[in-house]
Amino acid sequence: MIEKAQTFFATDRGRGLLVLFRFVLAGMFLFAAVPKLLDPVTFARDIDNYRMLPDALIGPIALMLPVAEIVIGLALVTGVYARGAAITAGLLLVGFAIGMVQAIVRGIDLDCGCFGHFAEAQVSWWTVARNATLTLMAVTVALGPDMPLWPLRRTPAPT
Repeated sequence: MIEKAQTFFATDRGRGLLVLFRFVLAGMFLFAAVPKLLDPVTFARDIDNYRMLPDALIGPIALMLPVAEIVIGLALVTGVYARGAAITAGLLLVGFAIGMVQAIVRGIDLDCGCFGHFAEAQVSWWTVARNATLTLMAVTVALGPDMPLWPLRRTPAPT
C-alpha cells in the first residue's frame, strides 16, 4: 500500500495533488490568521468559550496562534520547510478538533472561532470532520516526497 502511494505521488498527478493540498492548507491557515490578528480580544474570548484552558494561557495563545498560522501558511505556499509546516499544521488541527469534540460532548454551544468573526461557524460534527479532512491533507503532505521550492518546477533552476 505504501509503495503504491509513493509511486502515485512520484507522478505528475500525485505531485499536483500534493501541491493542491499544500495550497488548500496554506489558504486555510492564512485566511484563519488575519481576522484573529486584527481582533485578538475577540479571539481570546473565543478561546475562553471552549472552557478548557487556564485563564493565564488564553491571552498568550490568542496572540501567538495567528502568527504561527501565518508562518505555517507561508511555509506551505513557498515550500520552505513545508514538511515541518505540514506536521505542525496537522498537530494544530488535531488539537483544534479535540477542543471541538470536548465542547460538543459537554454541550457547549459556541462559534468555533476558526476564522475569527469574519466567517462564523458553530462547533459541530461538521467542523470536526472538516478538521479531520485537513489533518489528512497535512499528513499526506508531510509523508509525501520532497518537492522543489516552487512545487510546479520539474527541473532544478539553473545556477
